[in-house]
Amino acid sequence: MSLVISNRSYRYLFSAAAISNLGDGVSALAFPWLASLLTRDPFLIGMVAFANRLPWLLLTLPIGVITDHYDRRKLMITADIARLCLTCGVLWIILTLPEARDSNEFTSIGFLALLAFGLGSAEVVRDNAAQTVLPSIVMRKDLERANGQMWSVEQIMGSFVGPPLAGALIAYSLPAPFAFDAVTFGLAAFFVWHISLPPKAPSVRLPMGQSIKEAWVWTKQHPTILRLALMLGTLNFQSTIFVTLMVLYAQDIFALSAAAYGVLLTAGAVGGVAGGVFGHVFNKNFVGYVMLVIDNRNARKRGFCAG
Repeated sequence: MSLVISNRSYRYLFSAAAISNLGDGVSALAFPWLASLLTRDPFLIGMVAFANRLPWLLLTLPIGVITDHYDRRKLMITADIARLCLTCGVLWIILTLPEARDSNEFTSIGFLALLAFGLGSAEVVRDNAAQTVLPSIVMRKDLERANGQMWSVEQIMGSFVGPPLAGALIAYSLPAPFAFDAVTFGLAAFFVWHISLPPKAPSVRLPMGQSIKEAWVWTKQHPTILRLALMLGTLNFQSTIFVTLMVLYAQDIFALSAAAYGVLLTAGAVGGVAGGVFGHVFNKNFVGYVMLVIDNRNARKRGFCAG
C-alpha cells in the first residue's frame, strides 16, 4: 500500500473508489429489496435491474467520447453529485411507501426504474472517467499494482462489506441504506475534488459520431480487445440474470432476512479480492489466459446451478 501513502492524488482516488463502491455495495442489496416490497412480480423487479444496467449498453460509447473531451475530474464530481440527488429521490419513494403499495405497482416500479436508469447513467460517466484517470496519476511501472489495488478495494467494499452492511441498515430502518448511500456519493465527490491531474495535451475534437465510428473501427482491428469485450459482456449478462431474481428466491424459498441475504451476497467476493491482490503474480507467470477460461466456465456452472 506504499502508493496510497506516497502518492497524494492516488490516495484520494483510492479513497473515492473505496467509499463510492461501498455505497454501490449497499445499493446492490437495498435496491432489489425495496423493489420486492413494492411488487412480487419477477418481471417488474427485473425491470428495475434492467433500467440500471441499460445505460452501459446505450451510453458507454458517447460517454467515452465525452470523457476524452472534457475534464475527467469534474465529470466524476458531477456524476457523484447527480447520484446523491437521485438517491434522495429513492428516499422519497420510501417515505411514501404505504401510498406506493396502495397505488398501481407499475407506477411505483416505473418511477423506481427511472431513478435506477439515472443512477446507472451517472455510474457510466463516473466509471469511464475514473478508468482514464489512473494512468494519469500513477507511473507506468506502478500501473499494474495500482490497478490491482483499486480492483481489490472495489471488491472488498462493494461485494464484501457493502451487502452485509446494507442488510444491517435495512434491519434498523428501510431508509437507512439509501441515506448512507447518499452520504457516500457526497464523500466520493469530496475526495475526487482533491485529485490533481496533469493538464491534457491539446487535441482535435472530432464530431461524436465520427469519434464513435473510429473507436469501433479500432476495436475491430484489435481482435483481442473485441473478444475480451464480448466475453465480459457475456459474463455480465449471465451474472445479472442470476443476481436480479435472487432476492425473491432468498425471500420466498429460504425465508432470509435482509441481514442474512447480505451475508449471502458476500460469498463471491472472497475470490474477487484474492484475484485483485494476486492477479499480477499470475499474469507474470503467463497464466492470465488460463484464469480467464476458468472464470468463464465457472460462470456457466453458476447459471446451470441457479437453474
